[in-house]
Amino acid sequence: MKLLIAEDDSFFRKILHMLLCSEFEIITAENGTEAWERLKEIEWPVLAILDWVMPGMSGPQVCREARACPETANSYLILLTARNSAADIVAGLHAGADDYVTKPFEAEELRARVRLGRRIVELQMTVQAQSVRLQDVLARDKELQAEFDSASRHRRQPQSASSSFTIRTGQPRF
Repeated sequence: MKLLIAEDDSFFRKILHMLLCSEFEIITAENGTEAWERLKEIEWPVLAILDWVMPGMSGPQVCREARACPETANSYLILLTARNSAADIVAGLHAGADDYVTKPFEAEELRARVRLGRRIVELQMTVQAQSVRLQDVLARDKELQAEFDSASRHRRQPQSASSSFTIRTGQPRF
């Protein structure tokens, strides 16, 4: 699964890459504008770790854009930031982030949260696939119901004289 790391600080970007590259295909961005462009380019499913404060667009701005775009709306977005007030956390989640991690972070906690994101995305994929299958079954059910209704109407129609027949009894003719 792909993981976008959008972090303007090269030190943190490298640390995040080292922590997560064994489990994910890492794509990096150095600013918010680049993060938004990469997010639109990546084929779903995608996870993203977004710094809050970046040149171009902030992490919350990227979240809002992602949620407004049908192609990126189901991405799993984690804000990673030094902002740790309750108001900032609420603002980040209201902007569309799925999770919020503060710097400095514990490596294992971050891994656990990213793994949780992966599980949620995998569940979304399963639900989406089941929905497609269900739609196919319902469409086939409609077709079969229409065929059944047509056959039932045909059977209920009175037979015309030309299609009726009479059984005669008696001696066969030679």
